[in-house]
Amino acid sequence: MRRVRLLAVPLLVSSALALSAAACAKRAARIEVLPPKLSIYGLDRPQRLTARILDKSGRPLEIGTANWESSRRDVATVDAGGLVSPKSEGKTMITARYTTVSTSVPVQIIDVKSIEVAEPSLRLVGPAGTQVPIQSVVKNSKDRALPISPVWSSSAPAIASVSPEGIVTSSSSGKALMIARVGDVQGACEVTVEIRDIARLEIRPATALVRVGDSQHFEIVAYGLDGRLIEGPAVLFKSSNPAVATVDATGHAQGVTPGAATIRATLAGAGAEATLIVN
Repeated sequence: MRRVRLLAVPLLVSSALALSAAACAKRAARIEVLPPKLSIYGLDRPQRLTARILDKSGRPLEIGTANWESSRRDVATVDAGGLVSPKSEGKTMITARYTTVSTSVPVQIIDVKSIEVAEPSLRLVGPAGTQVPIQSVVKNSKDRALPISPVWSSSAPAIASVSPEGIVTSSSSGKALMIARVGDVQGACEVTVEIRDIARLEIRPATALVRVGDSQHFEIVAYGLDGRLIEGPAVLFKSSNPAVATVDATGHAQGVTPGAATIRATLAGAGAEATLIVN
């Protein structure tokens, strides 16, 4: 009987050590939260964080779920599944916690409501390589313009490509959609490309008179090498004196202070000028 008892002691110790090792292996060492930081553009666009409980070797454990909390509930709340719901513009820390371990990630809420594109559609006429800019304004939920520039992309780069800043370059005839993005918020401009040479441009009216604060729309007509009229081509407008008058991408000029400014339009090497007098 004594011999049996002596043999049982090592077995009991071995079993205890094995149970202890198994318990340590299943002990949470840290929590992995993805993404490690989050920017949400728009107060009506919730996004989800995910959390994994890991052991000291970085292996995931199926021993429970993390509890979530926000340091600033007035900026964003978070539910039991990690869904972050924006409440107002600002910054907060979202924490995932399980027993004694936790991980926090920074979350920034940016109030972006829409991207307004100056021209929802434009006609890009000229030889391949002709360029025009697309103007856009990013606005918040209070309809105020924000100092944020969207990032542009093209649905059909073989027809027309666009730089991240919104400069469209023609390649072949057809249609392409230029898409502006700020986070999940989007705006778009449909571009119709016609590959043909431009002989000359005309700007109408050639002279205009406005008061300070009033506006004048300048229209552009182009002529091909065959002399045929090309109506409504997209051109690059520029004011010689923005302190007197400004002009946007659609040809709308506005009087700022009394004086005179030259409104210039260019397209594929051709150009035209008009005079705007502000009083």
